[in-house]
Amino acid sequence: MTTWTRWVLWMVWLAAVGWLWFAGSLGTGAALAAVLPSPLLFLLPGAVRRRRSSLQYVEMGKEPVGLL
Repeated sequence: MTTWTRWVLWMVWLAAVGWLWFAGSLGTGAALAAVLPSPLLFLLPGAVRRRRSSLQYVEMGKEPVGLL
């Protein structure tokens, strides 16, 4: 996931929790419990995630066709 996407998802999460707290659906403790660990999830190092951009070589396994 790109850094920009992670930032956007984090802001959406914070806005949703804030809106639910403001509307009265979440108590103060639940809102804090949802918001305080969120930076830890956001700041996970990139090495934990699997890289898809690495080059992968595939052996085709075909023999050249000889002349008859």
